[in-house]
Amino acid sequence: MAKHIFIAIILLILPLAASAQVRDISVLAGMNDPLCEDAGSGTSITVNYGHFYSNGLGFRTGLQWSPNVADVDNSFGIPIAFAYRTKSRSTEERIDTGINGIFNSFDYDQDYTYDDLSPAMGNILGSFLLGLFSDVELFVGVTPGYVYGESGSHSYSTGPGYQAESWTRKKNDFSLSLDAGFSLNYRIWKFDLKLVPSFRYSLLNNFVYHRIETNDDGVTNISKDIRWFFNFSGGIAFRF
Repeated sequence: MAKHIFIAIILLILPLAASAQVRDISVLAGMNDPLCEDAGSGTSITVNYGHFYSNGLGFRTGLQWSPNVADVDNSFGIPIAFAYRTKSRSTEERIDTGINGIFNSFDYDQDYTYDDLSPAMGNILGSFLLGLFSDVELFVGVTPGYVYGESGSHSYSTGPGYQAESWTRKKNDFSLSLDAGFSLNYRIWKFDLKLVPSFRYSLLNNFVYHRIETNDDGVTNISKDIRWFFNFSGGIAFRF
């Protein structure tokens, strides 16, 4: 019975593998920001493999390392995500969209001053570059992992009439998060330049921010669970 099930699974997988539209290996680096104004942001480095079929559906998996998350060192994860990649646009379509972005960003208000020109040109350039992407990838998944470092060190601050102590406590070693985001891909031959914003929600509540503040009115004890994170990464992928 087990042999028949194994054969059936192989027969289901083979047509999918044969219809693969694109595979890639990507390397990304970026900012990992806990959405807690009191906790420090860090960086993340990700290496992953993507496999996409002719209908645009696919998956990604790889390895992620954050040297520091919310003042706690060395967090490792294995992101596993389902993804959908839109059809690649032609060079002509990309240029047309970029040019349209320039015109749409113009403000015909005649009240510009010299100081307004720099940010205005920045908006125009940004609109042009955003229009040049070759395709968009949407993804949702989970990242099981392990937080190797210890709780963050205590920091102290003082001022007129108050003193404060703050730190981030590591609550759990093992981590599990829900992830969702998208990627703008700029294709050059077999390479993709990638911009990847995403959000992550911690299911196991690994980090808790603590602050004890003493002032003339007494002692205030603050404790916040850090569950939401925003990640913005950039990097390069090789399609094969």
